[in-house]
Amino acid sequence: MEPEDAYSIKILSDVRLTEKGLLHVETYIENNKYKSSIFLNKKELLSGSVSHPIFKDDYLYFVEGEKTNSLIKQGEYGSKVSLFSLGKIIDYTFHVKGILIIGEEKADKKLPFEANTIKYRFDSRGLLRSRRSLYLFDGKELRKIVSGNFDVTAVATNGKRVIISSTMSGDDYNLSDIFEVNLDNGELKRITEGEGEVDAIAMNEQGQIAYLGHRKGKQPWATKEIIFPEEGKSVICGNTCGNNVLSDLFDGSKDKIVFEKDEVISEGQTKGSTNLYKISDNKAEQITEGKIVVKGFDYTNGKLAYYYTTPEKPSLLYYNNEIYDPNPNVKGKTPEEINNGEIEGWAIITGKNNPIILFIHGGPHTAYGYSYFIEFQFFANNGYNVIYCNPRGSQGYGEDFAKACVGDWGGKDMEDILSFTKKVIEKYNLSGKIGVTGGSYGGFMTNWIITKTNMFSAAISERSISNLVSMCGTSDIGFWFNAIESGIDDPWTQENILKLMKISPIYYVKNVKTPTMFIHGEEDYRCPIEQAEQYYTALKMNGIPTVLVRYQGDSHEHARRGKPNNMRDRLQRKLEWFNKYLK
Repeated sequence: MEPEDAYSIKILSDVRLTEKGLLHVETYIENNKYKSSIFLNKKELLSGSVSHPIFKDDYLYFVEGEKTNSLIKQGEYGSKVSLFSLGKIIDYTFHVKGILIIGEEKADKKLPFEANTIKYRFDSRGLLRSRRSLYLFDGKELRKIVSGNFDVTAVATNGKRVIISSTMSGDDYNLSDIFEVNLDNGELKRITEGEGEVDAIAMNEQGQIAYLGHRKGKQPWATKEIIFPEEGKSVICGNTCGNNVLSDLFDGSKDKIVFEKDEVISEGQTKGSTNLYKISDNKAEQITEGKIVVKGFDYTNGKLAYYYTTPEKPSLLYYNNEIYDPNPNVKGKTPEEINNGEIEGWAIITGKNNPIILFIHGGPHTAYGYSYFIEFQFFANNGYNVIYCNPRGSQGYGEDFAKACVGDWGGKDMEDILSFTKKVIEKYNLSGKIGVTGGSYGGFMTNWIITKTNMFSAAISERSISNLVSMCGTSDIGFWFNAIESGIDDPWTQENILKLMKISPIYYVKNVKTPTMFIHGEEDYRCPIEQAEQYYTALKMNGIPTVLVRYQGDSHEHARRGKPNNMRDRLQRKLEWFNKYLK
């Protein structure tokens, strides 16, 4: 398999049920660009750089554009009308007074920038020159309703009452709350109490509110629930609401909930699967089945449509008891489940004498599972045994399990990974050389594990972490995330600086004997490229075979939503590195 083949797939998103039938979007790569097409009842309506289709009063509305976004209104037989433009349109919905929009103004990136908050840049957004605001378009004028040095992250309305989620109260730490908005004067009434996260919001026709999130403060490992803040109720779906199962599909999906009448529909994760749940009468009922990962859905008038992924299929759409497959000629190799005690894992075995690649996921509070992985299939089709697991710290196995690596990165989690690897080798009597790779926290673990063992003949560390101290001052979230994950409050005391150094891979770099490739996006603000530069320089000075691959214009998402040519180049370079040292 060639990298071009690996990325020649179509990915579903933006599923929406309408009075005219089912709208959905398909995204694909063409000429080094992401392109999208809008479909109605599986028939293509238009293509280009389009998203967020909605039918309203016989008109099709959608967002169009690359460098700037316009909201387009199009009649069945009429020409397109551009209603307004912004630097970016995140979402929109309809109200009796007009269209409510979450968007960003276009900013001049050439002007000097003055930082005056701790969080002044953010991964995939760059310097925060413009923030996400709530706008109202009344048919003539686009008016800003809620704005400031924070983000409006979601909006919901029943056509009259309006709520938003916003980082107004805790922007530096990515904490969010729900506010009711008076559209006439912009006044806000805070609805949530305490501190926590709001990942998705919804309102039913009666004006009742539900959201997906938690109120446990700065706890990245916290189990999420469906919360009814004005009723003091909450319900959990599976082991956690929402979806934390990773894939490298370029769909950009995020958590969503639908609130209709007295029912809330939400994704819920249990171990490596994500299914849909219906919440009513303070109970959650699972309404989809299977070892699948639901990525998005819509629900109205008792009808359900959803798109999902499996290890063999990148993207499938379910509606009216039919399954639509935009990639009928694609069928991935099926992984075998391997449980090592409470640790769930998988293996794609291509031959007992073939080399092995151990993949380590990021987060750490995410998970591998039953989703299609472009990279797994690419390496399996190029003669590698692919293995991966969910060590302690992974989400989907309960909050205690997710919290088990906090203050102990590189401890029990590494033990789980190594024990799983040894079990797979014994189970299948594998004799090939072993490589290791991972990104973000998986890059940390790759950097860490090669200081503790020489069992790996090659390593590839992506968007990685090598120095938890310097990351506290350079990452968009490092100043609080690294501290909390390391079990400390203040990262800037002498005692805690030393503690952070002693749990940093760079502290033990003299132990490394493994040839290691580093891959990093130049514009990664989550794990800045200086993390790779430090480790690369240290290995060079110690005479260990190493290279540093830098991708211009790519963020922390370089392996999921990077520039298409960079993503193809990345797979080719990884293959060549592992071929060199493992075959």
